[in-house]
Amino acid sequence: MSLKPTCKEVHQLTSESMDRELTLVERTRVRMHLLVCNACRNFTEQMDLLRKAMRRMVPDKENGDDSL
Repeated sequence: MSLKPTCKEVHQLTSESMDRELTLVERTRVRMHLLVCNACRNFTEQMDLLRKAMRRMVPDKENGDDSL
């Protein structure tokens, strides 16, 4: 494992971060890569946007909306 991860590794870690907390080393590696890679920065921002949108899609129990 090198200090500077590849784009593929950053995408994997970004996806994994949705299910678990990344270690300090993993977070640092991702942040270092994002400083120099526009494509991965865009990917990470898109994943964050999706995550926030999914969190807002909570069923409305008061109105009986259990469709999710």
